[in-house]
Order: sequence, then structure tokens, then C-alpha cells
Amino acid sequence: MKKKTSVTSIFKGTLAAVSALLIYAIPLGCFIALMLLVVSMEEGSDGLTALTVSLTEGMVLLSQGVPFTFGTIRMAITPLMLAVLLIALIAQCLRKAGPKADVWLSGLLVWVLLNQFCIRFTHLQIHDDALHIAGKTALIWLLGVVLAVIPSKSATGTLRGAWRRQVPQAVRSLFTVAFVVAMSVMALLMVIGLATVIAWTVNGNEAVSRLFELINMRTGSRILTSIAYLAWLPNLMVWAVSWVAGAGFSIGDLGTFTLWVGQSTNLPPLPLFGILPSPVSNAGARLSIQMCIPVACALTAIAAMLFGPLKIRISTTTDRAEGQRLVVLMIRHALMLCGSAIIVLLLSWGMFAVANGSLGEKHLASVGVDVVASMRMVGLGLRQGFIAAWLVAAIAAALMYGVRWLLASKRSASDEPASPKISLQTTAREENDDSKSSDQEGTGLGLS
Repeated sequence: MKKKTSVTSIFKGTLAAVSALLIYAIPLGCFIALMLLVVSMEEGSDGLTALTVSLTEGMVLLSQGVPFTFGTIRMAITPLMLAVLLIALIAQCLRKAGPKADVWLSGLLVWVLLNQFCIRFTHLQIHDDALHIAGKTALIWLLGVVLAVIPSKSATGTLRGAWRRQVPQAVRSLFTVAFVVAMSVMALLMVIGLATVIAWTVNGNEAVSRLFELINMRTGSRILTSIAYLAWLPNLMVWAVSWVAGAGFSIGDLGTFTLWVGQSTNLPPLPLFGILPSPVSNAGARLSIQMCIPVACALTAIAAMLFGPLKIRISTTTDRAEGQRLVVLMIRHALMLCGSAIIVLLLSWGMFAVANGSLGEKHLASVGVDVVASMRMVGLGLRQGFIAAWLVAAIAAALMYGVRWLLASKRSASDEPASPKISLQTTAREENDDSKSSDQEGTGLGLS
């Protein structure tokens, strides 16, 4: 029975790997064939459609980080949109196959072998050796496995139980809030990057049109080429985040683009390069752009401190214990924000690293952002936003606690002197009565 179950798991893993590759490669190949057909029809050239299979194999490998050369262009910038879609597709196929280690391992082996098969039969020049390609393709598969396992309660139930048993509740809540804040900040960074790319596209529309005319592309080719460029949209969003932070990016040694500089010389006539930004001359606009990341971080931190499991609540009591509780809570918020900053910086490092690449071996050997400089500027925005949010929350909590303490002190002061006043009035009245009675007694004795 166990042997039969193992064979079934191996079959499911093999089927998952083959299905993922076919579902991914067939639509991609159809789009490439359509694009080459339209270009050849509009340009009046023959033989472009014969490159469909090779280009499809090359794009399947490129979406896993394997570079190749097509004609005179070295393609070594991973299309992150395709990579994310491929990982999600692998995860979906593995969910259908079932959460078993035999399924994952057999699928991993078949996936690596299928990609090695693509290398052997492609006519493109592949720049990585077989060992590096096996490692990159295995990494993509393992990321798909992780994405498939996370929602599965049966696969992660043991880990969750151990996490709850071994880690105290206070530490769990602190880590959970830090992770949620970090993911929220990363999502806001991507939104900022997308909005920036849209602004670049609107401003560079005329430049893109001129480049299309320069290379004699007609309407159909322009539409399909623009759709193809969407595969690199996440890369542009990452570059845009670095640009907004103040670090910028470069196209080899032919172009540098920051908020202060936007110059290029002898760039290849790729229409995508037409949207690359110009420098921002207005100091106010430049400052507003640079404040996007700190403001996003501050808003996220304030929301976490007001509405999360560590939310700030001022009690009606104003004793010393309440003050100590607020101090401890603000310390926990500081630790939470430090943890969030560390997670964001680690994710930013990976994001900036995978978005880079090259389009050549000399002047275009390095295309993308400076990872260290970009992390430094993003870290500066994180620090400014988180510190500002923490200070605002701490000052607001201290003011609210102080106001309530003063009100409570005044209330207690107004209640305590009431009884002494009554006793004093009673004593004075008694003394008056005694003096009157003594006067009357003295008058009577004199008359007698």
C-alpha cells in the first residue's frame, strides 16, 4: 500500500511539473508567434515566425533568471511579471497535486530536467552553464512549493502548533504586527512605484512615439510590443521606488536617472527607454516626491499603533501602574517598528537585486539600481517615517494621560475640603452661641 501511495505521489509531482510548464509556455509561445507574425507582415520581412520556438524557450528560461542573447541583444533582465506568474502557476498545480514531500521532490526533479531539455534544443546562446541553470530553476520551483504550502493547514499545522507552544503570546503579537506592517509598507512602495511609472509613461508619450517612428514600427507592432513590455513592469516599479527615494538608477554607463539628473547618450532605440524620467527642476515638487516614502511609512505605523493588537488605549485610571503600562507599550511599539524596518530592508535588498540585469557586455553590462545606495535611501525614508509616527503617538499618549491626571487631581481636590468647611462653620456657630449665653448670664448678675 505504501509503495502504491509513493508511486501515485511521484506521478502527481511529475504531472504537476509538466502541466505547469505547458500551461505557462503555450500561451507565451502563442503571443510571441502573434507578435512576430504582425511584425513580419507590417515590415514585409520573412522568417521571423521561425524564431517562435527558440524565443519561447528563451523567455521560459529568462523568466527564471537565465540570460540569453538574441541577435545583438543580450537579455539578462528577468521579467518579474512572468516570474511571479510562473511561481503562482507552480503553486496552483502543487495545490491540486496535494501537500506531500514526494510530490514536491518528484516535481522538482522533473522541472529541472524539462528546463535542461529546453537548453539542449534551443538555437539561442545561453550564458549560464547547466549547473547554474539547474539551481535557478530549482529555486523557482521551491518558491512555488512555499507559496503552495503557506495556505495549507495540514502542511503547516505542526509548525503553527510549535510556534504557539514555544513562543510567548507577547512575542508572537509583536512579531505578527511587525510582519504585517512590513508587508503593508512593501505594498505601499509598490503602489508608489506603479504611480511613478504611470507618470513617466504620460510624460514620455511623445518620446516613445518618436522612437516607434524611428524604427519604423506600425500600429499593430506598437500595440503588441507595448503589451510585451508589461513583462518588465515590476522591474520598472522597483527602479521607480529607488528614483522616488532619491537614489535613482542607470542604464549601463550610457544613462543616469535621478531626481536631480536625467541624461543619456547613445541609448539603444528601444521604445521602452522613451518613458525614462527627466530631472525634477522644481524644488518643491522634488521635496514632495521624496516625502512619499516617509509619509507612507508613518501612516502605516500610526495605523498599526492605533488599530492593531498593540493598540494604544488610555485607561480612565491615572495611577502609577497605568503610566508604567503606557511606557512598556511604547517600548513594545518601538521594538515592533525596528523589526518592521529590518524586514523591509531585507525584502528591499532582494527586490532591488532581482530587478537588475544587463543588456550587453560593455556599456550596457549593468542596468538597474545601485542596491546599496537604494537601500540606504529607502532606509532613510523608513527611519524618518517610523520615528515621526512613534513620536506623535508617544506625545499624544503622554498628553492624554497628563490631561486625565490633572482632571482627576482637580476632582479629588474639590471633593476633599468639603467636610472641613462644614466642621469649621459648626464650630464658629457653637462659639457664637456660647458667647451669647455668657453675656446674658453676666447681665443678670449685675441687675440683681
